[in-house]
Amino acid sequence: MALVLKKWYAQKTPDSNGNYVHLVGRQGGLLAWILSLLKIDPTTEVEIKKNLIVFTVGSLAGKQKRVIPMKSVCSAYYGYEKPWKEALILGAVLSPFFFIGLIVGPIYYFLNKSLSVGIIESSGWIGGFSFKRSVIEGVNIDEEKAYEVIDIIRELIESETA
Repeated sequence: MALVLKKWYAQKTPDSNGNYVHLVGRQGGLLAWILSLLKIDPTTEVEIKKNLIVFTVGSLAGKQKRVIPMKSVCSAYYGYEKPWKEALILGAVLSPFFFIGLIVGPIYYFLNKSLSVGIIESSGWIGGFSFKRSVIEGVNIDEEKAYEVIDIIRELIESETA
């Protein structure tokens, strides 16, 4: 399930915490948003620093953190999924209500397009982050910005092996 973005930072220069990439996502939906306002929301976080990657996954039951040295990363990936079939079906089902079908289908399509970025560790562990735009937080990322994350990871891996 794709998370909605709360924070997106991806630059070729690190932020004040040394992060070249810092992504934070939460579960989608109104209840999850209300929990985030109360600071009890379970989040997934990816921090990419010069020499390591930190994956943090939180839930209401606890938190797990995985710290991966950059030299242990053997591959990075990104991709996207566009829910055109679901949007088309939704539009067709609501077509008897002509106006509603023409609005709901495209809105569903644009709000539910998801992007994925991730890494594969030398041990075979796959760490990924699938996300979609956040209407409430106002964070929207396209394919080009998702690719920038992979480009930053590639440059950091290459600087590790040089």
